[in-house]
Amino acid sequence: MIGSKIGAYRIDSKLGEGGMGVVYRATDTELDRAVAIKTLIAAQDPESEARFLREARLASRLQHPSIVTIYHFGLHEHTRYIVMEFVEGKTLKKIINNKPMPLIQLCELALQVGDALNVAHEKGVVHRDMKPENVLVTPRGQVKILDFGLAKLKESEQAGDNEATAIFKTQEGLVVGTVSHMSPEQAMGGDVDARSDIFSFGVVMYEMATGEIPFNAPTAQATMAQVLKHNPVPVSMLNPEIPPELDGLIQQCLQKDRMLRPAAAEVVFRLKNILASLSAKNLSSPEIRGVSGTTAAQSAATSAYPTAVPVPSGARVATVSPVSGRGAAASTPATVPAVPSSGTTAAAPAPPVAASAKAVYYAVRAFSIILSIAALTVPLSFLLYFVISGGLIRPQVVEGTALMRFVTAVVAPALRLSESVFSFRTVYQGWNFVLLGFAVLGFVARQLVLLPVEKVEHWAKSRVVRAKTAAPVAITVASTERRSGDRLAMLREYAEAKKALFQEKRRFAFLSIGVVGASQMKAGEDKLVVEHAFSEYRKFIERELGEQKAWKFSWMAENVLAAFESADQAMAAAQRVLSNLGWFNDGVHQLRSKFRLHCGVNCGDVVFPESKRIEEINDETIDLTVHLQEAAEENAIWFTREMLAMLRNQSGPCSR
Repeated sequence: MIGSKIGAYRIDSKLGEGGMGVVYRATDTELDRAVAIKTLIAAQDPESEARFLREARLASRLQHPSIVTIYHFGLHEHTRYIVMEFVEGKTLKKIINNKPMPLIQLCELALQVGDALNVAHEKGVVHRDMKPENVLVTPRGQVKILDFGLAKLKESEQAGDNEATAIFKTQEGLVVGTVSHMSPEQAMGGDVDARSDIFSFGVVMYEMATGEIPFNAPTAQATMAQVLKHNPVPVSMLNPEIPPELDGLIQQCLQKDRMLRPAAAEVVFRLKNILASLSAKNLSSPEIRGVSGTTAAQSAATSAYPTAVPVPSGARVATVSPVSGRGAAASTPATVPAVPSSGTTAAAPAPPVAASAKAVYYAVRAFSIILSIAALTVPLSFLLYFVISGGLIRPQVVEGTALMRFVTAVVAPALRLSESVFSFRTVYQGWNFVLLGFAVLGFVARQLVLLPVEKVEHWAKSRVVRAKTAAPVAITVASTERRSGDRLAMLREYAEAKKALFQEKRRFAFLSIGVVGASQMKAGEDKLVVEHAFSEYRKFIERELGEQKAWKFSWMAENVLAAFESADQAMAAAQRVLSNLGWFNDGVHQLRSKFRLHCGVNCGDVVFPESKRIEEINDETIDLTVHLQEAAEENAIWFTREMLAMLRNQSGPCSR
């Protein structure tokens, strides 16, 4: 196959082979791009061919940055093949490598996987084989979910498939998937739905958080029994660094009763809150903090220009002071406060009990490490003396050194003891095998000595976990009493209040996002490619605005203007758009040029009736927002000094 062509694709090399097919790296000779081609091994049964066809059809239904894109499907010389996006990277299994992942990386990757599953479930597609081996991560941190060969549609959608596709359907009693990652209902051969993927996703997050598989036994039958009956150890017991919110989410995903598992959309929402909380603990997004202590000379040098400070994924934030007339806007470097995502809570200081428990745990851990190393020197001394006495190492090399003096001090008393006890000769051709026996005894004694220390260490770790999970949570409860004798009068009062509210000025935050060099991006590109790219761009922007609860938004060519009810929502939306722009540019569209954006954010009092659209509102606050966006540099967020003051004072009228 290497060097041959399948249609417009030239086979370059073999990437791998499985039970059902072979995957090759190829080149699209028409578009000059690398692709992956998966071929079905010849002489497969009808079920395998139907599964292969379903993989192509189901994966092609899904358009998401974290799902591998299907380009083409066809038949070449009696060989079925799928042409898909070529992804360079490592599998999540290799990244985990039996070790807990860093919390930020864990949440970022899990968030991408969860969002992709959410899109698949919305389309009625259940993956059924979610595991780390089927998740690729690019060098830029972009997740790609592979292998929809076991995926299925909802029964209502399966009815529309043709006869060839209908050959492969899940039957009662048929078990498909990977045993260690399948849900209880999947292990029993029952019908599965989206909640089965959530269980498997919980197993993946458990492995990411601890480095261990929660259900793991020597045989498939024993592993299946664990899936059905065994409750895994809580994540926080194996990794004390895991926050209680993430621990609770993973435990809920691993519920045996699928009715108790959350939906994919809820998992994504909770992961976002956890990630925002972790970012807040790390000095509230340190990437967007400005440079304090600027000298007078530096201030004078930059006083005529907006000052940009970095935000995530290469974006920058500038503070602009608007002046009357047509003069230039001046700015000074400032420390930009953190903008928490909606739904986050401020972390309370650690209680004294938790601090003392941590101190005890770290002290016991340090003692355990020192004792382990010290105890290891005894059996190693016997092994070294055994090798030297056998002639593998010349005695002159180590004679007189501190190492040899230590080894002799350890070995000599043991040799004298063996000579006084044993009557037979233990030396054979220069090799003193009694030394080998003492080395084995030394390793055994070391393990026995470390056992009580490990128990004490486990006890100390348990204290840390309990102190962390038992921290009090402050809950603010607001109660409202409203008396109304007549329900109709209450509804009338509500209508009048709503009418009066939208006839008066209200505090809104506005976000304007524009594409840098849109005309140059379209030049020389195929019309259909351009239409597809900008259509996907609109979906990407609208999804991010919706997640930040934009009140209204409106498109004007390639630019979008959105209104928010709080300043932190507008700033968080701008940051998310620029942070996730790399996801969008990495394989979602086929334009040669990448999308580059610039943003403007402003806040002010505006008369904004609910029945009107943003473009129908004529107000200087909105005009200034658009001017800030047009003046902003590539991948930058510009906002006024008034907006900066609002963000610093989170209790301000434009913040919640």
